[in-house]
Amino acid sequence: MTANLLEAVRVFDSRRTADDRGYLHVPLDAKQIGNELAFGEVYVVRSNNPGDRRGDHLHPDTTEWFSVVEGRATLQLRDPATGQSRDIALDGEHPTTVHVPAGLAHCLVNDGPGPMIAVAVSSRPFSPDDVIAHRTDRGEEVDPSGVDGLSSDS
Repeated sequence: MTANLLEAVRVFDSRRTADDRGYLHVPLDAKQIGNELAFGEVYVVRSNNPGDRRGDHLHPDTTEWFSVVEGRATLQLRDPATGQSRDIALDGEHPTTVHVPAGLAHCLVNDGPGPMIAVAVSSRPFSPDDVIAHRTDRGEEVDPSGVDGLSSDS
């Protein structure tokens, strides 16, 4: 494991092809994953309003990849061990995918004038035992009942 989890974050260009019917967005492919993924699940996250926060938690045992497909968001990242943070701008018009290693707190914040939709790939199926609430903007653990999760049950 990397001493500083933020050093393990990777940002990939994603592929998008569009025509008059819409678009096909490929957030992740096998070349980007390599041998790292023991597949868990794929999920879609929607935020209806600017400023909405989705996440504010970390997974001790799960790696995730995030790609915004509609709208704009900031992916806030915080390493709870070092207190270091990083913000990554994501935009559906300029598709990228971000690899977030296990143990790194993360939150998608809707930066757009309207809804934001993201696709995420997880290395393991959701388990409530693998979620620790952690505010990325304040760097603190919080009561899980007040935190919005990015899980298959939210």
